[in-house]
Amino acid sequence: MDIFFAGALCVVLLVSCASQPSTPAPWDASPSAIRQVFPDGEYIAQRGRGKTRAAAEAQAAVELARFFSSQISAQRGYQITTNNAEEKIATQDEAYVNTQINLFGIRYADDAYYRKDLKEWRTVAWIERNEAWAVYEPSFKRQAASFTALYDAAQNERDPFKKTLRFIAAERFARSNEFENASLFGQILHPQRMNSEFASVRANAAAIPQKLDEAKRNSQVFIDCRPDFESLLSNAFASRFSALGFPVAGTRNAASAVCRVTVDEGMQKRELGIFYFPKLKAEITGSSGTLFTFSAEGEQASAVTPDVAKRRAYQSLADKVNKTFSLDTSAF
Repeated sequence: MDIFFAGALCVVLLVSCASQPSTPAPWDASPSAIRQVFPDGEYIAQRGRGKTRAAAEAQAAVELARFFSSQISAQRGYQITTNNAEEKIATQDEAYVNTQINLFGIRYADDAYYRKDLKEWRTVAWIERNEAWAVYEPSFKRQAASFTALYDAAQNERDPFKKTLRFIAAERFARSNEFENASLFGQILHPQRMNSEFASVRANAAAIPQKLDEAKRNSQVFIDCRPDFESLLSNAFASRFSALGFPVAGTRNAASAVCRVTVDEGMQKRELGIFYFPKLKAEITGSSGTLFTFSAEGEQASAVTPDVAKRRAYQSLADKVNKTFSLDTSAF
């Protein structure tokens, strides 16, 4: 009985092996053959190999994802390294690519075959560009619409300083991983459709740095700080605005926006000396009214000599301004 079953098993295995297609498929006849069967203008295709047909298909799907990820990395202009921001961005790129590809319904070659000499299956995973574009386009349209709303708001804004803030908001959106990944992925997936349908969006995104520089030049800021001590706070705010690209005006009339800083010194006289618990609030206003506010709290400062204690308090606030002041564009 055991001999019978062993013989039957051998027959099944032989029949199974004999039924496996072993003739090379047209797309594997040469290194360039895959582009003849799956022309670049219509398809994105990658080979896969494995001990089983399923394993070969899985590996081909991975190669498709790697193709997109590598192209995005190349267009971003960085090399994958470790333990830094680039590694984080690369991980986000890969996650985005995998999410998108899963929506497309990857197809596999009907003429997969088995190479007996290498004891492996070979196949091709492919995406039809037009078919995938129909699935992908709505997601990028949403990104494009959000960017366009920010860009148009900046273009139409009359308040010089507010215009700058709106352009900053548009620039941040255009540099976000979500927008950049969507734009780059679409360009790789179907460059013709991206160039024809979203040319204006991409042109506007590319024009933002120049428009932002121009807007900043027209957004002089006057620093109005009362009280101040040895101009410590005025200089700190002036330094921060200059670092952010905004000219600092010498007079209120020459400015398009005013940064009015008020200080709560929190001074207390005690037996051991003078103590300060300083706080400040900065309100930036333009021709359209208040644009945003900034608050900071300094470290407790004390000394026996009043001027020394006060200098320490204001220096503490100035240090906090230098470290934390930024332009809040969340409302734009």
